Amino acid sequence: MSTQDPSNIVPPAQPAQVRTYKARGRIFGMSIAVMSIWAAMYIAASAIPALPVPGMAGMITVNAIMTAISGMVLGPAAAIANAAGGIVSMILFPYGFSAGPLGFLTVTMGGLVAGLLFANKWVWAAVFELIIIGAWFVNPQSWQTGMWMVPLPYSAIALLVILVKPLRDWTRRSILTQHKVWMWPAVFLMCTVGHAAEFMTTNTLVNWMFNLSWQYWVPTLPYWIMVDTVVILASTIVGVGVLIGLKKARLPNYADTLEQ
Repeated sequence: MSTQDPSNIVPPAQPAQVRTYKARGRIFGMSIAVMSIWAAMYIAASAIPALPVPGMAGMITVNAIMTAISGMVLGPAAAIANAAGGIVSMILFPYGFSAGPLGFLTVTMGGLVAGLLFANKWVWAAVFELIIIGAWFVNPQSWQTGMWMVPLPYSAIALLVILVKPLRDWTRRSILTQHKVWMWPAVFLMCTVGHAAEFMTTNTLVNWMFNLSWQYWVPTLPYWIMVDTVVILASTIVGVGVLIGLKKARLPNYADTLEQ
């Protein structure tokens, strides 16, 4: 009777462990370490002086660009990373926040709405977007002549992307597949969603703090539309580069959790 050499016995292959949505060390599918890095980058970006918009008095800030693209990079976890970075940034650089001690909510909501949309949690994205818009109209100052137009331009686009299924699916698919042509307008729309939530939260907080009348908001609306368009265009250029770079470098991002 022959015996088999134990050294030649090959142990059975163990099934590969797949990290699940609620895996340890992760929040909303994203690694806590990655979220911490993003928060640190946000704090560093807040120290960079604002860049003037050519031909206008408005400014582009790097942290505004980060907020606009955060939902595509981190998914819903962008809300937590942005909030952490925003709170520390307010302490270190308070001059950069016009909405007072609650200024971190602006970047939190920007990341949350865009992140939920990118995760296809569109119902929750719509709920939070409507809450942001509703908070504007609850203020009696917003009942004045023409004040209904203030949230209209980009919030209307955000709601269309969130609620219209063919447009929503096309936007997400074009970004996830990194289509050479359609990725650009898709990222533009996603940046619009993130920026719309951020700037409308900012406007609402400022209006509650200072009770500004229609004489401030309505005449300056065309100007701010132009400034915000420049910010979204800059965010689109940066966003496409970041998403392509993360995929080529095989660095973690929220799209990885959606492809599993």
